Amino acid sequence: MSEQPGGASGQRTGMSEQAQPGSLLASDAEREQSIVLLRDATVEGRLTLEEFSARVGEAQLARTHGELEAVTRDLPVASHAAVAQAVAARAPAVRHRAICSRLERRGPWELPSSSSFSSIFGTIELDLRQARLSSATSELAIYNLFGTVTVIVPDGIEVSVEGGGAFASQVIDPPATSPAPGAPVLRIRASGPGGTLYVRHNERPNALARMFGAR
Repeated sequence: MSEQPGGASGQRTGMSEQAQPGSLLASDAEREQSIVLLRDATVEGRLTLEEFSARVGEAQLARTHGELEAVTRDLPVASHAAVAQAVAARAPAVRHRAICSRLERRGPWELPSSSSFSSIFGTIELDLRQARLSSATSELAIYNLFGTVTVIVPDGIEVSVEGGGAFASQVIDPPATSPAPGAPVLRIRASGPGGTLYVRHNERPNALARMFGAR
């Protein structure tokens, strides 16, 4: 008996022509789920903010499951971020001061869920690009009395600035790309008279570097 076209051989052919799991197209919901996983990994200290920013860009551009899985392949599926956030919520705010002095934080360092920086005729620079978070939402209180405070953040992080003071100024650079849904949040609460707050998404070269054409 001859085999019909729709028989077992036809089924086998159809199965062989099906797309492999890694080549299936990814949905918007799956991209958002991957970004949440990246955020949790950042809270747990597995990724820096700069690494989070780079991987979020890859996740948003991912077209297939394979490309999306490559972004989170080295991260655990089960996250302990909820526990870490609960512990961070109970921790007291960490306070720093620069009185007629200069205070810098750059390179790998940990940003608590709640911290306070006071600049009294001083200069404070906070570079968060390699910082590790202890919570998905970080509160940064800045009291600036005739000082200068600069906060540098990588693209992809949601930043909000509230408050201010008499004779104070704020210079907030727009990010190159909009924050992804589920991205870590940095809330800056500014206060104090006469100070200047800079929020930058890319560090600018100094005047000497610009003079010699550095990029």
